[in-house]
Amino acid sequence: MIKINNITAGRFGNRILQYNSAYQLAKKLKTSMYCVEWEGNQFFDLPSHNEEPSSREEKLLTWRDCINPLWDDIKSMHEKFDLVIDDPAYLLHNTFFQLTHVDVREIFSIKKEFLPKLEAGTTNLGIHIRGGDTRGGDNNNCREIHTFEYYKNAIDEALKNSAIDNINITSDDTDFDLFKKVLIYSDKVSGDAELIIGAATFDSSMPHIYDFALLAECDYLIAGSSTYAVCAGIIGKNKKIIHSSEWIQKNIPGSTYVKWGNYTTDYPETYWRSWDNFWIKVNRGGNKFYSPWKIL
Repeated sequence: MIKINNITAGRFGNRILQYNSAYQLAKKLKTSMYCVEWEGNQFFDLPSHNEEPSSREEKLLTWRDCINPLWDDIKSMHEKFDLVIDDPAYLLHNTFFQLTHVDVREIFSIKKEFLPKLEAGTTNLGIHIRGGDTRGGDNNNCREIHTFEYYKNAIDEALKNSAIDNINITSDDTDFDLFKKVLIYSDKVSGDAELIIGAATFDSSMPHIYDFALLAECDYLIAGSSTYAVCAGIIGKNKKIIHSSEWIQKNIPGSTYVKWGNYTTDYPETYWRSWDNFWIKVNRGGNKFYSPWKIL
């Protein structure tokens, strides 16, 4: 059995990715899966395979086992133990490409009551602006902030490529100057397109799933740095995803890498080999389960 005994302390996107890793592993190993209750049970129609936990001895399966998975070794481990992927296993976005072999849309179906009321036949552009912890919290030195120029160029690219009917803007931080600039620019260039603010962006007392579902159902997604946007890209509609070139370059080995916080000198190499593996692969084009349309 593959188990999540404790859902990650990370936020919503990380939790989706943890669940995805468990599901993908269970499918790969042809075994059952257990996951504790989490908010995904409220928001998604999840597959009905989830079982009660077995009493077998457990072993933590970590990203080190899965960053370059030796499947025969993992299968042998599973013959002896239930494999647990709780923190600090960190089987999140960093092992997405190694573990995912089933379309994520088959796993996560947003419940109808949370879906946006978008008119059939319309073309929708979704914009996610991450504020909050990217503005200096979480010891990240504002590393994840995206520039206004990125959003401007991405909006222009989407408008040039298609007749957009709705521009949908979401953020967890409406006090962020970047949010205000993107809102003003979107209104300026919207033309005949309707400008829509996500329900949870407009009213912070609303559950964030309304904003997530809005992004997930768009045809274009201008993504920020977060796994929230990544998961909106792999759930709902197949969509054209845009990422920031500057952000991607901060995550790959070389002179453009920007490390997190004040760590030891050997930490960046460790980081490239684990957490940033996702962005390295996105920079190379990803695969059929996640690929950028444009990196601007």
